[in-house]
Amino acid sequence: MDGHPFRRLLVANRGEIARRLIRGAHDAGCEAVAVYAADDAASPHVGEADAAVPLSGASLAETYLSAAALVGAATLAGADALHPGYGFLSENPDLPEACAAAGIVWVGPSPESMRVMGHKARAKELAADAGVPILPSAVVASGADDSALHTAATSVGYPLLVKASAGGGGRGMRLVRVAGELTDAVAAAQREAAAAFGSDEVFLERYLEAPRHVEVQVIGDTHGTVLHLFDRECSVQRRHQKVVEEAPATQVPAAIRQQMWDAAVTIAHAVGYVGVGTVEYLVDSSGFSFLEMNTRLQVEHGVTELVTGLDLVGLQLAVAAGQALPLTQSEVTATGHAMEIRLCAERPRDDYRPTPGTATYLRWPEGPGLRADRAIESGSIVSPAYDSLVAKLMAHGEDRAAAVDHLSRALRALELDGLETNRDLLGAVLDDAVFRAGEADVHYLDSRPDLRDATLPDETRHRHAAAAALCLTGERAAASLVPLRVAGWRNVGQALHTDELTDAAGTLELRAAAPGRPAHVLIDGEWREVGPGRVRGGVVDLTADGLRRRYRVRLSAHQVDVNGPEGQTSFTLRTGDDPDERGGIAGECRAPLPGAVTKVLVAVGDEVAEGEGLVVLEAMKMEHTLRANGAGTVAQVHCAPGQQVDVHDLLVTVEPA
Repeated sequence: MDGHPFRRLLVANRGEIARRLIRGAHDAGCEAVAVYAADDAASPHVGEADAAVPLSGASLAETYLSAAALVGAATLAGADALHPGYGFLSENPDLPEACAAAGIVWVGPSPESMRVMGHKARAKELAADAGVPILPSAVVASGADDSALHTAATSVGYPLLVKASAGGGGRGMRLVRVAGELTDAVAAAQREAAAAFGSDEVFLERYLEAPRHVEVQVIGDTHGTVLHLFDRECSVQRRHQKVVEEAPATQVPAAIRQQMWDAAVTIAHAVGYVGVGTVEYLVDSSGFSFLEMNTRLQVEHGVTELVTGLDLVGLQLAVAAGQALPLTQSEVTATGHAMEIRLCAERPRDDYRPTPGTATYLRWPEGPGLRADRAIESGSIVSPAYDSLVAKLMAHGEDRAAAVDHLSRALRALELDGLETNRDLLGAVLDDAVFRAGEADVHYLDSRPDLRDATLPDETRHRHAAAAALCLTGERAAASLVPLRVAGWRNVGQALHTDELTDAAGTLELRAAAPGRPAHVLIDGEWREVGPGRVRGGVVDLTADGLRRRYRVRLSAHQVDVNGPEGQTSFTLRTGDDPDERGGIAGECRAPLPGAVTKVLVAVGDEVAEGEGLVVLEAMKMEHTLRANGAGTVAQVHCAPGQQVDVHDLLVTVEPA
């Protein structure tokens, strides 16, 4: 691409995609201007831009979801183009129309294309008219009563999915297997869709029991050229949101693969598509069916960049400036295999409960064939107001096995303190035989609770705990009588010390004496020796079972983080006031994180069973059902729909049975 497409680009987003767009703008030779809400003032993307514009207002509707605020920021900054990234207003045609009115170039498809393809029901009609296979579906009319709902469902057939017409990313989606679940599922999907996308329109679609999710990257220019950039597989999902993506897709017959490429190009031509977009399919033994088209850059665009060597953001900027695509279909080639994992601030074992907080320390893996698109660095705060995605780790290899191995090693090398993430789940997936064989379908994670509950092996945890104990002992000895900064460890010189370290898998009791002597872990009532180890400045060389391994140990007031060749363990000294979604204290249901109450499921006097839903809380763009931690009678309800609550706020009191 010759010349600079634009002089100054407004990046109308935040987090890791904002940083990617800033990098892309600089690579294309233009300045990048960031925007930020008040709680993002210290975010990395703000400092990396050439300039930044604050967005006034306290809510998303006033900041990242305000077309007027974003266009106003572009005008103030003198930007001649605006890139929306993904999420927020990236698929809302109101934003490009506002840009056009202000004389600002929109980096994306036309508003007309966005309206057709952004409305999933209409997009399916267009695909069917173009001869592309689709699944049976029916739109739910506004205000439809139960009779109309059940008539529509019967025409589609059970099981079915209720899906938001205007949305994506798994929000506003519910599975319905029998007619009795339909009404509540539609209502819940409508609430979530309205909150996430500003529209509560939903439709019903036939549910496939064991499909795989395969998508085709396309790009079109203003000169009538549309190219496909091959395919990706995104079958490993949680809550209908992608967790692992790769290019190319696995185990797709060559004939079907070519048909999907051709169909994607046909659909893009049919809608006059300009810019980068993705056509998504469900694939099973019977063939493929059109799912939707995303009229924006995808989260997983990086794996396509790794296998093709193309810069998708650079191509977006060139096409938006009216330039012709600089290559033909035959010149688009792919080499090797690329894999991506989404690192999220969430707790998989607790139904993927979001875990906002502060990343007190971060060291990202680096090396040839690795890429980390990240939203956070050391000291970054992950807010409950936004999506839980904090980074995407990617690896490229000569084949799929090499890419998986490379990514698995990179994940183990990641050092991240202070923020609970899904890293153990990701590691378990990468090491799982079913995934490595390329046999995972979209229900893979739902069917494998063992992966959601994954932690490091006990032997590894024991070594990490021993390294922590030895490092603590070394610090205690060096500090002499100066009080330790780690709670719960007594400073009494060279005496034997016993205490507990707790991680996601449970609590370990340890004894440690002088540095250089072994630590002991209590296992099944018996003290077992782990060590000895040599401690130097937070580095522990531990010898166990005849093998010496090096661990890096970082100490803070109530946490010990240990990294080594097997990965990371974060230990804490529990105080008993860390409630889970079932309330923590018997008879109490408290908010596990800040959010908005969307529904109260009980009333005073109701009898509830253990595990029964009490309150639905919306946080980090998802609904979370908070449940009773024991059977009893509802004594008090302390919240109401629409109420904003903070972490630990009391929501419902249950008198135990």
